[in-house]
Amino acid sequence: MRANSALRREKRAAWWLLAPVVIAFGVFQAVPILLATVQSFEATKVAGGLGVGGARTVFVGIANYRAVLTDGSILEGFFRVFLIGIIQVPVMMIIAVGMALLFDAGIIWGRKYFQTAAFLPHSIPGVIAALVWAGLYLPQISPIVKGLGALGLPVNFLGSGAVLFSVMNIMSWEWIGYNMIILYAALQAIPRDLLESARVEGAGGIRIALSIKLPLIVSALVICLAFSILGALQQFAAPVILSTITTNVGSNFTPNLSVFTLATGNGVQQQASALAMVLAVVSFVLSLLVLRVRDRTGATR
Repeated sequence: MRANSALRREKRAAWWLLAPVVIAFGVFQAVPILLATVQSFEATKVAGGLGVGGARTVFVGIANYRAVLTDGSILEGFFRVFLIGIIQVPVMMIIAVGMALLFDAGIIWGRKYFQTAAFLPHSIPGVIAALVWAGLYLPQISPIVKGLGALGLPVNFLGSGAVLFSVMNIMSWEWIGYNMIILYAALQAIPRDLLESARVEGAGGIRIALSIKLPLIVSALVICLAFSILGALQQFAAPVILSTITTNVGSNFTPNLSVFTLATGNGVQQQASALAMVLAVVSFVLSLLVLRVRDRTGATR
């Protein structure tokens, strides 16, 4: 009896501890998702001429989804994040892996200083980082643009063919250090005696990195890759800031920016909800695929 009573008290205590998290999740996550789901199947109709009859909400099925998925400018936004995923993400991951391996090998002088310096950009809010880089891209005030111009190398980081790469640069600057820290922590968890055994067998640093270290941190690599891909899909701050200084970043530059535009500028909240649900589904599917890859790679090792 006493054991059962103690177990019930422990369960009640656990629920009391979980209650704030459950309530916060319900209020700020579950309820908004439910409302957005319902709203995505609705539309506002104005009855009577010149809106005299008032507005009412009607069920329209998948009409909102059809509207956003056949909008050329929104599809272009999806194509841009696709380009980010196949260009920026691999380059960023290669740099992060290289830095993590160098730090783990202990061949860099002042390792702690450089680790802090590499991670520091991630601690800066995304909006502030975008503002800083906007100043470095703006030809009138940018020391980089002026310096390259003085060398006879005119550049326009805000041009139509370069602005997407400028966004990629901001993303890389902000997230390389974050991924590097995760990968470095995974590398530090590798048993040192395993690496020493490889050195005794005559394996060099590069061979150890490629044949031992990287295979043992595949799970961490997959997680970093997942976060990077989802981050590319959710790009918002950098395009918004750059849109204030160049016309080459439109209101539908990325899907997230399109959601904001539909919900505020155009006032089509139902279509914004539909596009938000599309993004949620895409993110969910990508997360499942990444978890599947991680499970398979974990099972093969």
